[in-house]
Amino acid sequence: MSEPAAITFDAIHTRKKQENLARMMAETAAAVLQIGNDQPRSDHCPICKGRELHHFTDKFGFRLDRCGHCHHLFCNPMPSRAQLHYYYNSPMKAFENEFFIESFENRVPIFSRRIAIIQHYLSAGRLLDVGSAIGIFLTALERSEAPFEVHCCDPSDDACQHLWRHHPQVQLHQAMVEELQLDGQFDGITMWDTLEHVQNPHEVAGAIRRLLRPDGYWFFSTPNTTSFEWTVAGTDHVQILPPGHINLFNLESLRVLLASAGLSLIDYHTPNGSLDVSYVRKLLAAGDAGHRANAGHFIAERIHDDEFAAALARLLVETRQAGNILVIAQRPGEPAHV
Repeated sequence: MSEPAAITFDAIHTRKKQENLARMMAETAAAVLQIGNDQPRSDHCPICKGRELHHFTDKFGFRLDRCGHCHHLFCNPMPSRAQLHYYYNSPMKAFENEFFIESFENRVPIFSRRIAIIQHYLSAGRLLDVGSAIGIFLTALERSEAPFEVHCCDPSDDACQHLWRHHPQVQLHQAMVEELQLDGQFDGITMWDTLEHVQNPHEVAGAIRRLLRPDGYWFFSTPNTTSFEWTVAGTDHVQILPPGHINLFNLESLRVLLASAGLSLIDYHTPNGSLDVSYVRKLLAAGDAGHRANAGHFIAERIHDDEFAAALARLLVETRQAGNILVIAQRPGEPAHV
């Protein structure tokens, strides 16, 4: 799958975000840590249950471990529900929504490409969007004139008020997806850059399966920690944001999660290679020797050549190694009755 135009880091991460994200996260995380946490440190991976854990990094006062089996990254211990409740109702979320609004139109093309993928599998039907936030995906869906009956869910008061005002035709449910008790089942469920936020991915995947009709599809995206940009950035990656991002996946840990929920991996894409290239350019431009070594001498010398950068972006998409993984999963059909 080729991408028609470049999506760059600076286009979707506003200057205000880049200048203030670390400060805002540090201030918010410090307040979160004051609440305390009764969660014990785990001796096993939350995804594959493997017990070979390695310390990955400490960020904003939180420890992240990596599983030696499926390579999943996770907060250890996980933040408590009280800590997460504070975080998602803190000034950090208002700040996040502000830069989403500022970069709204630059983000719409990301979702337009995802809609094209969805329509390869579904031409119509009932669609549930999980974690709709300020509705960038819903806007792209409306502009595409795709004939779906659209539902969405989000637990945030602010998000739901925004969605009511801007998308009154969508059937809105203010709830976590695990809490939804809806009549009927969905042909498709979308979840964009939300899975990394959830405390219990297995519970969420189970809820998705329950809400899908037989042969229904789950389309979702989440950071891909074995990608080009993650390999170069390492522990400095901009998406290491606990207590916001607490479960960080790769293809292997996603395979385990899907299998445990009884969902089949149909295909996957890493569609925004130009985003990886633009981010790595920023890392290399900062002059960090470790990042340069990670990228390798060859790439470091050539990535600023526009022709090479465009070719590398296409290669990352074609070889499915870009930094955000979009997954198509399916609930198997019901067995025939004899």
